[in-house]
Amino acid sequence: MNVAACLLLYSVAVIVFGPPVLGFLTRGGHAPRSAVTAWLIAIGSVVLTWLTIVVLVVVDVIAHWHDGDSFVVSCVRFLCDLAAGKAGSAPQVMLLASAVAGVGVVAVIGIRLVRTIGRLHAHAYGHAEAVRLVGRPTGERDVYVVDAAERTAYCVAGKPPAIVVTTAAVAALDERELAAVLAHERAHLDGHHPRIATTLRGVALVFPRLALMTRGADEVSRLLEMCADDAAARRHGKRALLNGLMALAAGAPAAALGAADVAVLNRAERLALPPANHVRVRAQAALTSATAMLVIAPLGTLVLGASGVLMCGG
Repeated sequence: MNVAACLLLYSVAVIVFGPPVLGFLTRGGHAPRSAVTAWLIAIGSVVLTWLTIVVLVVVDVIAHWHDGDSFVVSCVRFLCDLAAGKAGSAPQVMLLASAVAGVGVVAVIGIRLVRTIGRLHAHAYGHAEAVRLVGRPTGERDVYVVDAAERTAYCVAGKPPAIVVTTAAVAALDERELAAVLAHERAHLDGHHPRIATTLRGVALVFPRLALMTRGADEVSRLLEMCADDAAARRHGKRALLNGLMALAAGAPAAALGAADVAVLNRAERLALPPANHVRVRAQAALTSATAMLVIAPLGTLVLGASGVLMCGG
């Protein structure tokens, strides 16, 4: 079980050191796409590592059931003896209660994760449907104008999705600024950003005590806004987008990604004072290295285990 132990150590290391290290590397937003990738791989690798550990333990028990030297099999047999009452009724009751509690906790976490993410997606889809019913369609695909005194523009996932811009926002923006803001929202939809943000928000709600999940959800939302900023700026220029962002007030719903609702000052500074090329290259290199380590560590452990360097048996 050396492989499972190494994977467990890896997951603990990422949970403990991942948030501060990734937060430091991604705080400037100099390479937002790579930063999003690093956060997603860190979170995904931890979840997959947990599942892999469970599978390895089960496989080890099945493969070495008749091998008395296997540590895991010995532990399982000892637990089976306790469950059968060979050590007395008190240990038997305690073990069975612990087993039921453990299975219950795992089941509750799994069900809660699926239901939470499903509920958030359903809420977003319902909001998109409501927008299509009450909003006025425009000449642009999936763009709807809603009567409201609040200046805001945002997008919501759905089938089909919707980009919402209020009448107050339309009145406050000139033609280029409005085009830049809509391009920002279009970039969100094209990149499936609402689904990514919603899924991470659901994971954070299920694991509220793990900073990797909670901080990761916040950081990825901020970085996705920067990715959309870059896409819009390439099409309509940084000045038009910056003016558009500054003209809009925060106020997008929780299920949406708003153009001016996440880290506005940080994003405005980034647009107005872009970093030098060597700063972006350095950030890109650091994030690429961190991402490679996040991928190589668990995969390398599995490869070494399969090759026999790390033996799964006792």
